[in-house]
Amino acid sequence: MKIVYIHQYFNKDKSSTRSYEIAKHLVAKGHQVTMITGNDVASCDGIHIISTKTPYNQEYGYIRRMFSFLLFMLKSFIYAIREKNVDLIYATSTPLTVGLVGKWVSQCRKITLIFEVRDLWPDVPIKLGIIKNKLLVKLLYCLEASIYEQASKIIALSDGMKQDLIEKDIAAEKIDVITNFADINGFKTVSKEEQTSILTKYPILQNKFICLYAGTLGYVNHVEYVLKLAKLTKNTEIIYAIVGKGKEKEQLVQAAREQELHNVIFVDEVSKRIAMSWMKLSDIGMCFVRDAEVLNRNSQNKLFDFWAAGKPTLINYKGWQDKVMRDASAGQGFYYDEAERMARHIEALSFNQEIYTKLQKNVEKLATIYKKDKQIEQLTTILEKTIKMGAKSI
Repeated sequence: MKIVYIHQYFNKDKSSTRSYEIAKHLVAKGHQVTMITGNDVASCDGIHIISTKTPYNQEYGYIRRMFSFLLFMLKSFIYAIREKNVDLIYATSTPLTVGLVGKWVSQCRKITLIFEVRDLWPDVPIKLGIIKNKLLVKLLYCLEASIYEQASKIIALSDGMKQDLIEKDIAAEKIDVITNFADINGFKTVSKEEQTSILTKYPILQNKFICLYAGTLGYVNHVEYVLKLAKLTKNTEIIYAIVGKGKEKEQLVQAAREQELHNVIFVDEVSKRIAMSWMKLSDIGMCFVRDAEVLNRNSQNKLFDFWAAGKPTLINYKGWQDKVMRDASAGQGFYYDEAERMARHIEALSFNQEIYTKLQKNVEKLATIYKKDKQIEQLTTILEKTIKMGAKSI
């Protein structure tokens, strides 16, 4: 089959590479994939990539971001509608405007649409108070509902997301859950030399217990929580590394300087491969969000990366990820206001190698549940079955 895959932020070697891994697998299975993205990326691994060359940066303000979303929506629709002999449109959010492109192409060309919900949008910006205009809120919810109605299948990244969609009157049988992936085999290829090169470049890390945040430094990611932990940590052998870029970085660096947090280092964004080396080198991973119940259903790709690397990972929220870690005796989530307790937990793990090793082995077992190849094969089966079904499922 021929698939037009629409993802504004498609990447091959940095940040989330979920779409790249899915597209590469589909090509290997004999399918044609045309990826339409805003990023300036060349065709690779048999994936035909069309770039709208739409500028976007996490450091943009909200008005500039909206302009980028709308520009990509218009350009990607034109490119998608021109594609011939298409069997399936696969649109992945965010933003919601990507879903609109998928909907319009599906309607105009009578092509099956599958919509992947990576984030509960517009719920998240509305419940965080980012979008307040009542008319805009109503419009966004109407657009969201229309995309779900057009889609033959919806892919959610967590059971919590699926439940939220069911509460919006979406039929349960229309929704499948495919979480993010644990690339266990990929992490096995990370060498000692690659990890040692980081220690050479950052000697402050040598012989330290490393707690790592790697990813976007944005509003929702709430990396200020790392600084809070650093301030509460008494053991001078523990260091907090923050790797990445984003709109919040400058003020985070300034806050760390003002608080004289000598146990925190900042590193610029790195490639996917180097990020994997950082994760293998670290002792603990960190994935944080702001204090909002709607964020408990998220499916942070970095959490699965840390699991694949065999690293115990801290989260400052409850929900399904806390449950799976507890059920596997592979860690736990903390409530947002338990920073002091989390800091003591980190210190306890740094002191007790036996407990840490046992926890690490349980994390490695947990990761196998979300093994990349297994997850992508399940998704491929869903896509193939949806095409065979033809018309919309409801």
